[in-house]
Order: sequence, then structure tokens, then C-alpha cells
Amino acid sequence: MRGEVLAALLGLFVALAAGVEDLSLKDFDFAQFSGIWYKIAFAPNLEPQGSPRTKKMGAVMVEQEGPHLALTSVSDHVSRCVKEKSQAVKGDAPGKFKLPMESGGKEVTVVATDCKTYAIMNVVFRKGGKAHSVLKLYSRMVEHNEKAMDRFLVKALEHGLSAVGVQLLSKDLTCVNLLP
Repeated sequence: MRGEVLAALLGLFVALAAGVEDLSLKDFDFAQFSGIWYKIAFAPNLEPQGSPRTKKMGAVMVEQEGPHLALTSVSDHVSRCVKEKSQAVKGDAPGKFKLPMESGGKEVTVVATDCKTYAIMNVVFRKGGKAHSVLKLYSRMVEHNEKAMDRFLVKALEHGLSAVGVQLLSKDLTCVNLLP
């Protein structure tokens, strides 16, 4: 009985915290969100392919260009750094944007942020005819932020992802240094 009460209280706390955060996302401002974001961790809903390897930290520069967002990203793909420039279109809700691509594109939703220290984004894409998502944790600083990581783990669980699937990126700045 006591365990059930504690579980109910924890569920209520998470729901209340999520509700407060959702209210702040209604006032989401891409101008405040602009700037550099370092990719710290991610949690995919895909089954692991082979043995996981440690990936280098990535980054994205977000800039407003009229009604669009200009994104310059660097990331570790199969042991090499890849730099990509893309243009995103603002979505149908605050904190959402779409990246049109030949492969069907990606939909990105900012699920939690304070615009100053951390952002948690859900990226949805199609692979093999199925929709997949990756939850990503970004930070304004390269250093690890314990509060942001705790928030990320809560959001991963809310999205049906396992905490075991969360992958921290190494603080190797090789790829990050490719940004201007």
C-alpha cells in the first residue's frame, strides 16, 4: 500500500513538473533559443546495431533567417566528423520545426528547455518505412550539467525509452571545433 502511494505521488509530481514546463514552451521564442548548443547525450528508440562505440560530442548553431532557422551542425558519424548546413521551417506549435530532406525529413520538438543552460529535443525521422525517434540532450556549455541530465532521464522515461539506452557523448571536441 505504501509503495502504491509513493508511486502515485511520484507520478503526480512528474505530471505537475511536466505541466509547468509545457506552459513555458507555449511562450517558446526561437530568438532566445538561437546560438550554439552542444550535444551531450541521446537516447534512441532504435535497436542497437552491433556493439556501441563511444561517440564524440557534437554541436549545432541555431540562427534565425527570416521565417526560417539556419542550422549548422557537426556530429560524429561512423568515426568521422560530418558538418551539415540545413534550413528548418517552423512547425505548427511553439518549439517545433521541420527539416525537409529527400529521405522524408525530420521533425524536431523541443520538449524541455530553459534556453540558457539546457534543451531536450525529440527528433522523429523515418527509416525502413517506420517512424523512429531520438531524444537528445543539448547544453550551452561543454561541461556536464547534473540537473539537465536528471531532467533528460525523466523525459526519456516519459517517452518510453530506457535509461540503459541513454548514451553519453565523450568530451572529445574534434567535431565541435569544426563550427565557426
